[in-house]
Amino acid sequence: MAAVLAGAISASAQDSFKPEAGDFSLELNYTPGILSGNNSSAGFKLPEYGVKGRLFVGDRFAVKLNLGFSTNSTNDKTYITNPDNSVTTTEDISGRTSFSIMPGIEYHFGNYKRVSPYVGAAVGINVGNRVSRDVTGNVSSKTVSPTFGFAVQAAAGVDVYICKGLYAGLEMGLGYGLDKTGRGKTSSVDNTGATTESQGNSDSITSSFGFFATPSIRVGWFF
Repeated sequence: MAAVLAGAISASAQDSFKPEAGDFSLELNYTPGILSGNNSSAGFKLPEYGVKGRLFVGDRFAVKLNLGFSTNSTNDKTYITNPDNSVTTTEDISGRTSFSIMPGIEYHFGNYKRVSPYVGAAVGINVGNRVSRDVTGNVSSKTVSPTFGFAVQAAAGVDVYICKGLYAGLEMGLGYGLDKTGRGKTSSVDNTGATTESQGNSDSITSSFGFFATPSIRVGWFF
């Protein structure tokens, strides 16, 4: 990144690669974890993979919209040896799927031809579900719970244009996130094959506030 920045700033003989007023970009992006659920300081799950649209309403001002999707799962098994030397397997499976939408604004400054530093703000929500399943022998239970998230962030970052429409970026900022998991419903199957349903036995709300840094890879085309 440092080498690209140094080369871009010194390339004064080249035309600007940055967008201008009226330009629109549609981008595919990968973000390895900004306010990322259970894995960071904030409770909001922004997309690991997403689509971003950005419209420059001026040479320096842009409005943007991120749409994202994320999914994760874990599978833990425990093997218990019984007195008759038989083995009982206990399996705990959990996962979450979510969709997110996050509109925002950006102000770009500086007169570099390939480098575009900016400040901005965004607000967003996500919806999805969390699934957990416990299996012991031929007895199992499955709980499906709805999830909802909300986040607000202020950010500062930089886009480095490698060529027209292709750039890499780094973003840092301050964010607040709230994540809620509802009670959901539990379905249980006993060793006779009978099925029962009941309301989930727990819910949770997590809120947090903190700094974040997001190296990201974004590929887009302006038109």
